[in-house]
Amino acid sequence: MYVPPVVTRGSFTWSDLIMRIASAQGEGAGAVERAIELVRFDVTRFRVDSAPGAHAIPLEAGATVVGSAFGMLRAAATAARRPRQSIGSNYSRIGDEIVREAQLAHTEVGSFVFPVMLKVSPPEPLPETPLPGVDVNSTRPESPERRVTRTLAQALTAFEKHILQPAREPRMSDLTPVIIAGGTKEMLAQVSNALSEPGVSWLETGFTWAPAEAPSADAPTRVVIPAENDSRTLVAKSVKLLSTPKSDPLRVITGPIIHISHAPGEATGEIAIQTPSPTSSRYGRVEVVVRAEQLTEIHHWMDQGTTVVVHGVVERRPGRPAKLKDIATPRPLDDTLAIAPQ
Repeated sequence: MYVPPVVTRGSFTWSDLIMRIASAQGEGAGAVERAIELVRFDVTRFRVDSAPGAHAIPLEAGATVVGSAFGMLRAAATAARRPRQSIGSNYSRIGDEIVREAQLAHTEVGSFVFPVMLKVSPPEPLPETPLPGVDVNSTRPESPERRVTRTLAQALTAFEKHILQPAREPRMSDLTPVIIAGGTKEMLAQVSNALSEPGVSWLETGFTWAPAEAPSADAPTRVVIPAENDSRTLVAKSVKLLSTPKSDPLRVITGPIIHISHAPGEATGEIAIQTPSPTSSRYGRVEVVVRAEQLTEIHHWMDQGTTVVVHGVVERRPGRPAKLKDIATPRPLDDTLAIAPQ
């Protein structure tokens, strides 16, 4: 929903527009006004339910959950720049700057619900210099703020699927898809803190994506983690596993495809996967050579805004985008998350 910026909130024109839109959509004026206010915001709703029969949670528990929400978002902002199993003291300065822009909105009716809003910024367009005879397609890059919220959503979704649903002793192989999606020791430690509070029976995270930046077709909307003993144990054991140093660091690139080029008749094409710039808050890209027979599905993934994953050695090239050393076969992140645990 869009209202021209020249229309000032509170003016007669604003009120008239709100009433007209509300009448056309059959909604209340307050709901329409709220939707317009949030058009550029990704909203993560953190919700905990009190014990059965209770209508409140202890103040200390509420304070812990709010602190855990900040910790989860901060961990996601660092992992969004490069997947890793543990952050330690190496939080990303750029990621922290993004999280500082997050706002705590008014609590909502229901169990203890508080929305955390992160305003998405309009990204700069990618420069295009197509060569003669080369087919080129590009799409709008993902904003840094969207990448942070998406990372949190996909990491919690992966944890629910690979650790909570199997409900068995977690192994490092089970946690690998969680790490690829952006899960870290620090993020899960904050989940553990929230679940450990007396009076909390479950933790829910709900995601509403800013209409100003169209979400991917498979963007997560809700993850629920119960606070029962089995779930608490699984979270705690996962944190312990992720605390163990890993000698072979995970070399993985994740992000949406923002550029495809292919010369007709050639056996390979080239794509660009959006990644955070290592030195600034602007987006970067890693170029990847792919086989021509995969280009049809790659075009589909770009159109859908699908997050893809590739593995390999990244070559840094002064003055040019980084490039994956060998030919790669990108796969959707959801395919990685869909692998059934053995």
